Amino acid sequence: MQTERVIWLNPPQPTDAPCILCGNTLGNEIVLQAAHWHADYGYLNTAHCKQCGSAWFPDAQQHNVPYPSTEIVLQDPNFIYLIYHYLEIVGGLDWKIGLLERLPFSRFRSVLEVGCNAGVALDYCRTAWGADVVGLEPSAYGVMGARLLETPILHRYMHEAEEIQGKTFDFIFATEVLEHVPEPLGFLQELKSYLAPDGIVLLTTPRSGSLTPETPPGELYAALSAGAHYFLLSPEKLADLATQAGFAWSHIEPFGMTNVAVLADKPIDFSNSVLVSYRLQNYYQHRCATPVEDARTHLGHLLNHYISSRSINHVVANDVMVLIRSGLMEQFGIDIDEPDAWLGNVLEANHLVTYGKFMPYALPFYLYWLARDLQATGDSKHYLELAQLLVAKGLATDFLSLFVYHRLFDQISEEMTDTLRAPGSIASRLHEMTAQLIVKIPELQLPAVATPTHWLQRTKAKLLQAGSRFLRLNYD
Repeated sequence: MQTERVIWLNPPQPTDAPCILCGNTLGNEIVLQAAHWHADYGYLNTAHCKQCGSAWFPDAQQHNVPYPSTEIVLQDPNFIYLIYHYLEIVGGLDWKIGLLERLPFSRFRSVLEVGCNAGVALDYCRTAWGADVVGLEPSAYGVMGARLLETPILHRYMHEAEEIQGKTFDFIFATEVLEHVPEPLGFLQELKSYLAPDGIVLLTTPRSGSLTPETPPGELYAALSAGAHYFLLSPEKLADLATQAGFAWSHIEPFGMTNVAVLADKPIDFSNSVLVSYRLQNYYQHRCATPVEDARTHLGHLLNHYISSRSINHVVANDVMVLIRSGLMEQFGIDIDEPDAWLGNVLEANHLVTYGKFMPYALPFYLYWLARDLQATGDSKHYLELAQLLVAKGLATDFLSLFVYHRLFDQISEEMTDTLRAPGSIASRLHEMTAQLIVKIPELQLPAVATPTHWLQRTKAKLLQAGSRFLRLNYD
């Protein structure tokens, strides 16, 4: 399928450009063109290697944009909203916990996360495991995450971090980092040098096999991230790189759009049985009880505590519900029972940042679960329609960064198929506004994909892009 961001070439065009991963020049093809994350750079060709099966951007060295200056980014008052966006909806714990705790995590006393972004997963390891943790994040996300979550994050690359020189760690992980590195073998060798005897490395990186016309748009955009990524590896090439880096054992498997790689010097037992939803709920419950100075960060924890609790049918304490309602009113002027008083500001938003200035990014998920709670009493009011409208507005504003809303939109639409609404009611008006909005969202007009997509694919892909360090900072 074609979108304005991705153009598939049919037939593919032969290219003699050497694969940046294996050097092969025979039989390679340009399979698609992907829009650079920065509009000024146009489109980048994406090539497929006939030999190693990986995909790469032949012009990445010339057109990948370096990290924005941290000093400049931190001076921008709008940057904080990208942090809230990450903390509220795209931190990735709902897919990372299952990967992390499938490993023998009870013996991980020291943990290093490379490319930890704002540090949510790192904070989870500290909170749930009681491990000594340290993160490396050279972007401004790490600086702000360290402040808001009070997590030990070094604003360094590995080779710059004097604080960890000479140290080794029981567990090292790097999710969605390898594809940003122009020399992946050197990166893996550097990880190996910090690994303790019997230590384990966990990596995730976009897989080349996910590049198909049938892939849902949001996940495809995230996997490509043209202008930020150098390549998408095949599992065979990733295993080859791991061997070259000195790992005696590797286990690589597909996970949605991603390769998941566990690297070590001897086989690992994956026998742990993890109830991710319960672990997630426990984490946010702990976070709600931990004082933080930033009021919006605390509200985000409360919302995620409610959302994660209701997803496993746990009752949420009334004081949490009161704090959520008061937080929405005090910080945003939002009374969910009176949407006319504040909805206009959200509907006028024209950027991810302005959208997040008028409401927390997790609000639609909260409304969805609140509506489900109240359906049993027949008093769900207009919350489901309001959630659907907010989701549609988010997708229309920035589908690339808010595409985690896409699954929620589909879910709400399915549940509302036979809903009857009184003419002129709030619910009816909200539903009509949504209908007018969705016709302006190109991705929602694409034909349905025949092959079902696992829900984790959608959630995981959101981390790739929505949490990207390369989100542009030029606001409309």
